Amino acid sequence: MSYGIRWICENLGGIKLKNTKYFILIVFFLAVFLFAAVLMFTPHKYTVLKGGTLIDGNGNSPIENSLIILEQGKIKSISPRQNTKIPFPAKIINAKGRHIIPGLIDMHVHCVDESFLPLFLLNGVTTIRDVGNDTDFILTLRDEVNSGQRVGPTLFVSGYMINSRKIPFGASQHTAVIRNVKEAQKIVSLLAQKKVDWIKIYITLPKGVVRRILFEANKFGIPVAGHLRNVDARFAAQWGISTIEHATGIAEALLADEEFEDAPPLHTISGKTWLHVDRTKYDDLIDLFIEKNIYINANLTLYESFTLPTEKIKNKPYVDLIPPSIVEGWDSYLSKQFLEVTQDKESWKITKERLEEFLVMFKDKGGKIIAGTDTPWPYHLPGFSLHREMELLVEAGLTPIEAILTATKYAAEALRQDNNLGTLMEGKRADLVVLNTNPLEDIRAVRDIHRVLKDGKIVKRKKLLR
Repeated sequence: MSYGIRWICENLGGIKLKNTKYFILIVFFLAVFLFAAVLMFTPHKYTVLKGGTLIDGNGNSPIENSLIILEQGKIKSISPRQNTKIPFPAKIINAKGRHIIPGLIDMHVHCVDESFLPLFLLNGVTTIRDVGNDTDFILTLRDEVNSGQRVGPTLFVSGYMINSRKIPFGASQHTAVIRNVKEAQKIVSLLAQKKVDWIKIYITLPKGVVRRILFEANKFGIPVAGHLRNVDARFAAQWGISTIEHATGIAEALLADEEFEDAPPLHTISGKTWLHVDRTKYDDLIDLFIEKNIYINANLTLYESFTLPTEKIKNKPYVDLIPPSIVEGWDSYLSKQFLEVTQDKESWKITKERLEEFLVMFKDKGGKIIAGTDTPWPYHLPGFSLHREMELLVEAGLTPIEAILTATKYAAEALRQDNNLGTLMEGKRADLVVLNTNPLEDIRAVRDIHRVLKDGKIVKRKKLLR
């Protein structure tokens, strides 16, 4: 460019022009050319989304014809478009006729393969919480993504699950086995040294060990997620659990007959316990959850899969994006253990309905549900399955905005990251999803994505898909 400008300056003075107007016209076009060249080669300091309807994730009324200015990965300002001038130099994104929501958060993932990362971003999932994995693998993946060395959603991770024995399936193989309170203290200290973000407890731990894990984790300021069975949700809530995964342990805390046991101890979720709950106990347990600020990860996609025939579970688009070895593992499980666990479909349907009834009552009293998918549970594709989770929450009785909050505001609160994530406000991280249609009218609009921005940068979705 500099050579061309120099040539023009050296030669323009030598042109003898009879027509002054012609000369002025040439100068005008040269000025336009130079201005365009400056715009082309000047780095954009700002990214501006103009004209879209903003749904900020706080539950406020949408802002129509909004102007959102992003700078250095943060939200600089949000306002009605007519009230703010567009700064220079800026990358302009025309969002007219579209709707903008915060980046989505999947609160229950096992990111066992690097190929999952771009699929999350492709679907507007800009943050994930991994709650059970090989510790060194997931910590390395977290640090590479969060430092910008690798493309993917922001990760918060727990490393190994903690249990009293290994469960021979999927991510459950990544388990630190402990048998007493001394070992509980040791494993929490080890995970804290490795700088995990969370600790995950699993189904067969006894009460004394769970209590010690919660006590030790609290000393290090590390929140604890619980996939519960042997210990019920009331006990876990009383002693400091932060999130209840798959809504487990709740039915066990509501039993009319506390000695009831319906399934082998290694079945990770009961298909019969909800059939024996005492509904008069709902209020008291919900009040405890709200008092202790407990978040429930509903994971209705998991319960839905228990009610479906295998053929319908497998009938998912984009399966060809998943590594063949993982799909083979899914098919193997669905043809063996899954058939044993889910043979009584009618009980699973009632279980899902009872759980949904409890969740809506919990929500109506002020409780907070968070969205999680258990990816990669068979045919739960990264990112795609979170859209389905939000749809199922609406089918259960949440409004569309309430479903959005489960995957944005409440998820960020549970992560203890609500000062940075989950809502679109000045000073927060610029993770946004631009939708083609209105999710407040139809939650399925979260699938109809126009653009995704992560840390203020436009995600090249077509490139990721390739």
